[in-house]
Amino acid sequence: MNNQIDLLEKVKTTVEDSNHLFPNYLSGLSHDIRTPLSAIIGFSDLLTEPRVSRADQRSYCLMIARSSRKLLDLMSNLIDLAKIETGNLELFYKNVYFKDLVEELKIEMNEMSTLYEKNHLAISYIAPPDALAKVFTDNRRLFQIIRILMENSLRFTKEGSIDLMIKQTSPSNCTIEVSDTGCGIDKETLRNLFEIFPPADTPLGQKIKARGMSLSVVKKLCDMMDIDIEVTSNVGVGTMVRLIIPCEVR
Repeated sequence: MNNQIDLLEKVKTTVEDSNHLFPNYLSGLSHDIRTPLSAIIGFSDLLTEPRVSRADQRSYCLMIARSSRKLLDLMSNLIDLAKIETGNLELFYKNVYFKDLVEELKIEMNEMSTLYEKNHLAISYIAPPDALAKVFTDNRRLFQIIRILMENSLRFTKEGSIDLMIKQTSPSNCTIEVSDTGCGIDKETLRNLFEIFPPADTPLGQKIKARGMSLSVVKKLCDMMDIDIEVTSNVGVGTMVRLIIPCEVR
């Protein structure tokens, strides 16, 4: 009986904490929606000016595209979180070939590098040499998880490199590692990295907008797909995220 009372008290405290944080989170979310919308409207207006140079036109178009992508990603994450929380997100398993997965990621990262103006970064992809290497999982959701991780690396890496490595670590598991030479994450933020709130500041003063949204989606998808996720990071050195995936092949 006492154990049940203690459990109820913990649930009550969690709910109260969430209710306290939720208005602040909604305020931050409202900011995350308004900011890209304002950029889209503002730079679209600037493009109509008669004396805009070609260089400025390109810059404005990139800003519009980048802001549109941020808005789309935000709305997609909101929808995914709602589906996960209500038990309405379905997984569709099939054999996923690493070679095909890497090719899709290369195309995506090339586009994102241009949008974030990070073409100077070295991005490497290391996968098993066997063209038939594969894993039985949900292709769309695995791609989504890795894309979010690599996009975060792209956003917070000013110089250096981003590396994707896929390898078979045991007969029953394979790992996918995303590492970068970015600003890194401090220990306090690392402890609550996958929580939706509160948002956190990186050590170099960069605000991680909607950090909890995208990484919370990653964690929840990993849990649904029986994928273990590990994060190691050093401030000023970089971050490495490791996914450990069961190697069930059919």
